Amino acid sequence: MRIQFVGDIMPSGDQARKPIKVSRRLKTKFESFDLRVATLETAVGQYEDIDPVKMPKSEVAVWSLPEDLNKLEDLGIKVVSLANNHACDCGVESMLRLKEYLNSRGITAIGGGRNKEEAMHPFIFEKGGEKIAIIACCEDNPDSLGTLIFATDTTSGIYRLDEHEVCSQIIELKKTCDYVAVVVHWGVEHMWLPEQYDVTIAKKMIDAGADAIIGGHPHHIQPQVTYREKPIFYSLGNFYFPFFCLDKISNVYYPDDEELNKLPVFDWMAPSIRNFSMRYFWKYYGRLGIIAAVDFREDKINAKKIYSVYKNGSLNLSSLVFLHSMTLCLFSCNLGKQSSHKINIKIAKTRNLIEYVILAKFNSKYRFFQYLKYHNE
Repeated sequence: MRIQFVGDIMPSGDQARKPIKVSRRLKTKFESFDLRVATLETAVGQYEDIDPVKMPKSEVAVWSLPEDLNKLEDLGIKVVSLANNHACDCGVESMLRLKEYLNSRGITAIGGGRNKEEAMHPFIFEKGGEKIAIIACCEDNPDSLGTLIFATDTTSGIYRLDEHEVCSQIIELKKTCDYVAVVVHWGVEHMWLPEQYDVTIAKKMIDAGADAIIGGHPHHIQPQVTYREKPIFYSLGNFYFPFFCLDKISNVYYPDDEELNKLPVFDWMAPSIRNFSMRYFWKYYGRLGIIAAVDFREDKINAKKIYSVYKNGSLNLSSLVFLHSMTLCLFSCNLGKQSSHKINIKIAKTRNLIEYVILAKFNSKYRFFQYLKYHNE
């Protein structure tokens, strides 16, 4: 069986109420697969539904308009993970209603539920007499993922990544299924390399019997490696995650077109404390995603990367495949090493220096420092 895993999807943003555009080249890549799985990294509701726990913390609360969920069907998504740090941004009850709505449209939502048992429940796909179980979980790391609501035996939420619990579940699933794939939300945003802990637990899940690990959350592609002949994708990056607008507190909102065109534009380095609304702009690597194409076979599991890029409302294949592959191959040499964290920090500092200290002096379009000074007086 051949399964495609795509990165983070947020179907609204500045493309709210607009049809999704997919290039013919990318559609052709889609056609030969049996199943497509994604991470739906957004709540769905209205502005007044935003989780009150996040509001005073000035954490970004991401939510989409209900009418944009049809884009999942347009993309042929059949399974979505809700095990992420934004699924409950409009409250747990909203997440549960979203799950029911998706199920009614033929899309199975995993990784969240009314209790831990439901959140852990796998999606089982069968073809040609073989079965694969897909589960989804989220790392418990508030420093990099913010406020998280995990399901317990009696309360609703998302499936928490506890290595002993997840590995035990993998062992049990392997008794009745030929393959097990784990979709996991982890890591630190905008980094090239995964955290050392994530490298360790990925190997433990493979040791327990998992046949593929599919990671997300950094909004940035990260290396794919093979361990014990099983693929580990540490981060697929963003698949379809349009630019979006943040109000003065940090919550997504949807202005009319006139206001949208007047908003100041910043990328992820926008100031965390501000008294103005803005448009959140993804730079190139935030618009880039990996499609994990995994062929589950009894003799060998084959996995390859397909690079996609979202730009101007359209999804297409990236033309910089060689560059991306060489870059990820170079960085993968440091996976799990003490140097990986230092490399991430050096890359971030270098990028910030180039983008905001040097270029800001010449960039008349954004005038970054002058704008911040004006709006924070």
